[in-house]
Amino acid sequence: MTPQVPALLPPFPPALSQAGNVAQFARALAEYACQTLRAHGVRVWVVQDAQLSPAAEEGRGLALSDGTLAHEALTVGTLLEDGMLAALPFGCGVLEAVGAAPEGLRALAGAAPLLTLAVEGVQAREARRGHGRIAETVEGLVRRLGGSLDLPEVLTVTAQSAALALGFRRAFVALFSELREGGARTGEVFTYGFTEEFKGGIGVGPVTFEALVRRGEAIRFERGRDAQSPLARGLAELDPAAAVIAPLSARGQALGLLYVDTQQAGASASEDDARLVLALAEQASLAIDNARLYGIETRKREAAEALREAGAALAGSLHLSDTLARVLERAVSLFHADAAAVYERQPDGRTVNIRSAVGLPSEYMLRVRAKVGLGVTGRAIANCEPVAARDLTTEHYGGSSRYTRQLLAGGRYPYRGVISLPLVTRAGVFGALTLYWEAPLPLDADDLALAAVFASQAGLAIENARLYEEELRRENEAGLLLNVARVLGDDQGDAALADAARLVTHAMNAARGLIALTDDAGSFTRCATYNLHVPDPADLSALAAQLGRGPRALTRRYTLPTAGSGLIVPLRPDSGTRAEAPLLGLLYLDDPSTDAPGEHLLALARSVADQITQTLTRERLLAALERQEARYRQLAEGAHDLIISTDADGVITYANPAAGTLLEPLTGPLPGANLLELPTRETRAALRGAWSAARRASRGSRAEIQIGPYRLELRVGVVDGGRSVLTVGRDLSELQTLADEIARRGQALEAATSRTVEMRSFLTLFTQAQEEERRRISRELHDDTAQVLTATTRRVARLARDLNGEQKTRADDILGDLNAAIDGVRRFARNLRPSVLDDLGLLPALEWLATQAATPTRLEVSGAERRLDSATELTLFRLAQEALNNVDKHAGAHSAAIRVAFQAGHVQVAVTDDGRGFTPDQAQARAQAGHLGLTGLRERVALTGGTLDVHSHPGEGTTLTFTIPG
Repeated sequence: MTPQVPALLPPFPPALSQAGNVAQFARALAEYACQTLRAHGVRVWVVQDAQLSPAAEEGRGLALSDGTLAHEALTVGTLLEDGMLAALPFGCGVLEAVGAAPEGLRALAGAAPLLTLAVEGVQAREARRGHGRIAETVEGLVRRLGGSLDLPEVLTVTAQSAALALGFRRAFVALFSELREGGARTGEVFTYGFTEEFKGGIGVGPVTFEALVRRGEAIRFERGRDAQSPLARGLAELDPAAAVIAPLSARGQALGLLYVDTQQAGASASEDDARLVLALAEQASLAIDNARLYGIETRKREAAEALREAGAALAGSLHLSDTLARVLERAVSLFHADAAAVYERQPDGRTVNIRSAVGLPSEYMLRVRAKVGLGVTGRAIANCEPVAARDLTTEHYGGSSRYTRQLLAGGRYPYRGVISLPLVTRAGVFGALTLYWEAPLPLDADDLALAAVFASQAGLAIENARLYEEELRRENEAGLLLNVARVLGDDQGDAALADAARLVTHAMNAARGLIALTDDAGSFTRCATYNLHVPDPADLSALAAQLGRGPRALTRRYTLPTAGSGLIVPLRPDSGTRAEAPLLGLLYLDDPSTDAPGEHLLALARSVADQITQTLTRERLLAALERQEARYRQLAEGAHDLIISTDADGVITYANPAAGTLLEPLTGPLPGANLLELPTRETRAALRGAWSAARRASRGSRAEIQIGPYRLELRVGVVDGGRSVLTVGRDLSELQTLADEIARRGQALEAATSRTVEMRSFLTLFTQAQEEERRRISRELHDDTAQVLTATTRRVARLARDLNGEQKTRADDILGDLNAAIDGVRRFARNLRPSVLDDLGLLPALEWLATQAATPTRLEVSGAERRLDSATELTLFRLAQEALNNVDKHAGAHSAAIRVAFQAGHVQVAVTDDGRGFTPDQAQARAQAGHLGLTGLRERVALTGGTLDVHSHPGEGTTLTFTIPG
């Protein structure tokens, strides 16, 4: 029945209500509206797949529209006009007209509900027809699959069913192998109708990826419509006339894509075709997901079984070399690798070497020295996580060693796929298991996870093997240490030392060994060797120069001749941790090989050296203890005091000869007697009191007792934890005699000291009197005698002027004699008491004294000059004067010097000459012969509280240094 329209409009054409699909309805409506509205052009928009898209057009002028007005009218739900454009919404569509009559638009707006009912009816009929076809096709696919869990079969049947359902010739199904942001790539492709195989998978671009994966929509392609689109360029190799692509997804995870196409010219793909393929893809996705999960579970079971077998095989050995061989064998078998290697991290922590390998070229194994952090293996160890390279020749992982980098740069690297798995133990990263394939890496994510689990099992097996070998090594080391202790504990002779050297050399897999011991002075006096001639002292000294605080590896340069490598360790107490510990000797081992000893050998060498040191130290301590005991016994035997040792009950176990001499005439033999039962009854109470006090307080006590004619002072002490008591007695009568003698001698010394003080006082007064007398005589000579001689000289001079001839000559001679006498008197007066000392002070007086000496003398002054008191200056002047007189008389010197040093609190005057010098014996002999020059100087210095130091050697001159407070 044709819908009824308002009177202003012509009746709707029957094509509207009889249309089989939305496209037919839109074409009929566009033609009707263009004529009825007398418009230049009409476009019908319909919502399809959640988007408002053009469904049909009629007329011209439609270039004025960009769809904006139509989208806005659908949103607000009412007629909108914009210049020549007008948009009328109806249901899920919009009628857009260019240049339409306004009254016709308003009349047609009143018929909008009828248009809505008409288009919804067409969509309902189209949906019923599509759903029936889809249901039939999906049911057919389910029957053909029959619940199969074989993934290749499910993929092949899906492709065939899709092609047959659309009547197309070709189809394929591909699962994603790689998903990345904005794109994807498939793995193996399962096809229907294609004559050529797909190689390398199929890439999915960002536009297709967005529609398929992000929005989950099917994509339709028609050559005539989409010839210039990016999709056409992507499908150029397949060259389809029409195609439908639908996504495969299950449980929110993108699985792959279903592609159906035909190359028949003029073919098209409708919306029904797209919905059909999408429905098939949804059903196939469930089957694919089930088959994939089943495959995963199957692989997990197989992997678990394989891991169980691998774990059992790895656990069957506790030797590291055998364990590593089994790890490599199982890894190659599980992952079908072409080669495999176990790399071990070296003690330096920076390099790794191949410990064991299978399938690798010999040259590769010898030359590869990987570095931690570089290449696939180095990165796996550094990051402690698996590192995989799909194709090492194209990926920029680089090489972990120089040799590997050379092979990669020259295009000669034999492998492409490489994966390295860290081998982790509780002690840290042991190294890495690295697998190699000549083709690109064939492992998927599940295989990589399986490889990581296998590496964990391998790390556990390696740890168990290392622990077992470590335990064996410790047992062997303990046995070696016990044997060394046994050999050296019984005897430390040359034969025992040689036997110990042999044991140590064998235990440490060395070729030669020696043990050299020193004496107390540090010189090597004993040397025991194994497979080695005794080195000469120079070689031993060279070895000793290499000693450090602990074991040290030696290169060829520092070993004994013919050795390639070695080790040396000092024998010191406390393992040589203290630099001041004495050196007891050294242990040396070497081998022709140039390989340096490892850390475990150095640790074993330390343990052996400690054991040897402990044994030697113990024996030396025992010997020293014996010597000390003998020395103490000798002291006790020679002591004048009584020394008696008893047990806890007082029974005497030892008595020295002094005790026996004093007591045995009264008590009989002392050993075995009881000290508390001495025959002198009146002494027992005091002795037992001291004994009890010492026992209670656990410290010494004292007592005085009378035994016969002797009065003894006893000291009682508890020793050896209370098991012994030591009693030391002293004869007080003898001490009293000594005390009396000391007092007598003290009195005599005091009297002598008093006389000495009196003598020094006398000497002081005598010296003062002497100086006063010298001053008086000097003054009288200067004032009286010199004046008289001067006056006489003047008279004789006047008389000589009046004489002639021989008489004048005789007068002149007398005048000369008088002048010489005046000079002598004045010189004598100055020597007695130089006036310059009183007028100007010490330094000018010493300078004058230097000019008067017969030996050329110089004066040197240091320090801040100052005047001293007159007595001190006079004393220093006289000391220097006497010292210079001795130089002139006895030294035979070429030169002399007076050095004055003013210092804080004292003055120092040194008189030095370069004469013949003397020895102390010569000085003593001259003093005994009556020459008391030095003695007088020393006494005069002592009177002032100063000191005199004499330094003299024959042929080296003499220095007298006077130090006087002032």
